[in-house]
Amino acid sequence: MTEASVKRPRYSVSQHKQYRQCPQQWYLQRKVRAWQRPAAWLAHGTAVHAAAEFWERSVRTASVADAQAEFARVYAATLAEDMEETPNLEYWFSSGPYGGAADIERRFGIGLEQVAKYIEYYTGKGKDEAIWITPDGTPAIELRFDIELDGVSIIGYIDQVVNGEARDIKTGQPPKDTFQLGTYKVALEEQWGLKSDQGSYWLAKFARPVRTFDVTDWTKERVTDEFGRLHEDITAERFDPVIGDHCQRCPVANACPFFAR
Repeated sequence: MTEASVKRPRYSVSQHKQYRQCPQQWYLQRKVRAWQRPAAWLAHGTAVHAAAEFWERSVRTASVADAQAEFARVYAATLAEDMEETPNLEYWFSSGPYGGAADIERRFGIGLEQVAKYIEYYTGKGKDEAIWITPDGTPAIELRFDIELDGVSIIGYIDQVVNGEARDIKTGQPPKDTFQLGTYKVALEEQWGLKSDQGSYWLAKFARPVRTFDVTDWTKERVTDEFGRLHEDITAERFDPVIGDHCQRCPVANACPFFAR
């Protein structure tokens, strides 16, 4: 077998985040492929992203109703996939006082409102915040990158590049660090030659982007080191558990021998 034919592992920001939170969770979800407890908030996030992408690809000309219809379509399709594997909604995650069925219903209404407010922002206060166009003419919407840093492949999708800066849409809480935006910064420079030391998160619940973050400290060398260590740890099969409050929201806790039920 030639070196070129060997399939090299590829990593992403989400893999890095998951492994650093709990290596055992990474192992159970990505290697064992254990059953994952469904949650309506995942379908909610997927559908809001899809609606935003739909509206942006229309060059911001689609109606609110059409964008909401896209949200509804993707929300229903994503839920249907989860229900096919786990039809009993009693097994789904609850969100506060809302059980699986109630959470599905309420998030449909929340999502429709968030899509409308997304469009309201970008046709109002944010009308000058334009989607960047790559040198080959591609709008930077769900922009796929595939880079290699010191022999480690890193892939992902950047939700948006707005006015030359990476922006990620969040329907939940934003990360507590800027690693994601820092990785995007490096990817933009490596793949497209776009230099930017800032990034932001769009928070759906506030219907606006939060403050701009300085990601100057996330150099190519620093991001390379982060993913290099991830590759080393996974290759060495270091999958020790990290026990904490996050265990209560772990989708593979049912398969975890360390989870206290």
